[in-house]
Amino acid sequence: MIAVAKTAFLFPGQGSQQVGMGESFSEDPRVATLYETAGEVMGFDLKELMLEGPEEQLSRTEYAQPAIFTDSLARYEILRDKGIEPSCMLGHSLGEFSAIVASGALSFREGIELVKKRGELTGNIDVKGSMVAVLGADYAKVEELVDQMDEPVTIANYNSPQQVVISGREDHLDRSCKRLRSENARCIELDVTGPFHSAFMDEAEKELEGFIEGCNFSDPDLPVLSGVSGSFERDGERLAKLLARQMTHPVMWVNYVQSLKDFGVDRTVEVGPDKTLTKLTERTVPGLEGKSFAEVI
Repeated sequence: MIAVAKTAFLFPGQGSQQVGMGESFSEDPRVATLYETAGEVMGFDLKELMLEGPEEQLSRTEYAQPAIFTDSLARYEILRDKGIEPSCMLGHSLGEFSAIVASGALSFREGIELVKKRGELTGNIDVKGSMVAVLGADYAKVEELVDQMDEPVTIANYNSPQQVVISGREDHLDRSCKRLRSENARCIELDVTGPFHSAFMDEAEKELEGFIEGCNFSDPDLPVLSGVSGSFERDGERLAKLLARQMTHPVMWVNYVQSLKDFGVDRTVEVGPDKTLTKLTERTVPGLEGKSFAEVI
């Protein structure tokens, strides 16, 4: 393998799914075992759903999360086979599970079993909630406005200096967006099934924690940035404990990207079908070179 110094692999989260994902390498023998294992765990042909849809089913949380996870690990195997190796890795929300498996801290089978459980739990929250991306306003201003509101709305994702995501009940989000729009912010509802990364996920997080305790984590081969600690972790047991707290913790992508800079990273490769994380990263640290999967293989 050829080690590429100071390269971080970025693993995307929910929302990156699309019908046809992985079509260019779907018959590649290097990833056949992953698709086979995914199908066994899911109880149906996940590969077929990823390639052919229907889109409505693929977008449902309980299917989207295992599909994204499988696609990410397939891409990772191809990158490794090409001799492209990272010096560290991190993921956005769900993407952290992909990063942990890619790091060698957890097997693919246990990883997709865990993601299947996570998808089921997050897809069946007993509250009519959602998430809204807020663009065009400094996140400190959004924090201030949200704190002033009576609605129990949470900032779930700090994606870039000019983009955050708020999470909560749909009626509360509607009223919050009216106030935010009056301050010239744009509000875009996300295609998700619940108020992720908020206190509404507390019971689901506790149940997932018990599932995580039954998994066999080992020390990663490469440091993984934890979405809870915000630090690069090298201890498998600690990674597991931190992962159990992820569902109610905000995604601090702005901070994570700054950590990449401090770690000495000068290039990122997005291990997914698009460049969403790459664009967010470039907005936070201009000059940091970002490449998509397609651009490096």
